Amino acid sequence: MNDQTFIVIRFFLYLDLMVLFGLPLFELYAVKGTLKKSVSLFSVWSFFFILISVGIVLSLANMLLVAQAMSGVTDAGEITLHIIEMVIGETAVGLSWVIRLAALVLAFIGLGLRLRNAVLSRYVLTLSGGTALATLAWGGHAAMNDGMSYYLHLLSDIIHLSAAGAWVGALTAFAILLCIKKAQTASHVRQLAEALTGFSRAGTVIVLSIVITAVINFFFIVEDPVKSLPGSHYGLLLLIKTGLFFVMLLLAAANRFRLAPALENALGQGHYKTGIALMRKSIITEFSVSILILATVAWLGTLSPGNGMA
Repeated sequence: MNDQTFIVIRFFLYLDLMVLFGLPLFELYAVKGTLKKSVSLFSVWSFFFILISVGIVLSLANMLLVAQAMSGVTDAGEITLHIIEMVIGETAVGLSWVIRLAALVLAFIGLGLRLRNAVLSRYVLTLSGGTALATLAWGGHAAMNDGMSYYLHLLSDIIHLSAAGAWVGALTAFAILLCIKKAQTASHVRQLAEALTGFSRAGTVIVLSIVITAVINFFFIVEDPVKSLPGSHYGLLLLIKTGLFFVMLLLAAANRFRLAPALENALGQGHYKTGIALMRKSIITEFSVSILILATVAWLGTLSPGNGMA
């Protein structure tokens, strides 16, 4: 298997499915009132179509690479239908592919419902995107465990992925809402400020979920941190990921406790364009940091706690 290709596919699959899950979820709990009517994120429905299509293509590519590694063939062209059937029928990761592809097909159906019932469409997209995202846990380090530890680690991974997806989806939503032309109007900015407040409550749950499950996963994966982490690729990447996460926390705290209140105050005085520009810069920076974190996660998933590949 080409390790670099596998890491790149994992990275884009994480990003794609997190946005597919987190974006409609954000619209369900944070976008209210006139903002929901005038600036629906579903106005960019073609974006969802691309997300679903890319998710299917990346899942199939990931399936071929893992099947190649499991079968021991040197070239992807040597993979036969029998090998694919064996991996799907006899491994948990193979079953997860089937569930993911089914969820993505359901997402297409949900997208098709948008004109008849927009609310139902959002729920179907959120459910299908969340299911597709959760299946990535079967390709993680939970497979290292047996018995009850396997299921506990798997559950922790799913919660971790879901919380991360909710955060990445919210950042994507804010980036869209801050960059469109209507972001310069007072009514839009007022509704956007309310959306920021709405996310702040969900954000607390998201951060706590990520931190708690990260600690749980750490103890499941790393048996002896003192011996296995120092000097290892895994330990270095884990340190980088943790540092980037704290940067995201600082940016999120600045948005919540400084920039958002300042934006609301500026609205009352009629001078809000500077506040919008600062918020836009902060959100884009936070989103960029989340991209770097996903890149380290994609790499970490291919490594054992020592130096070698998993």
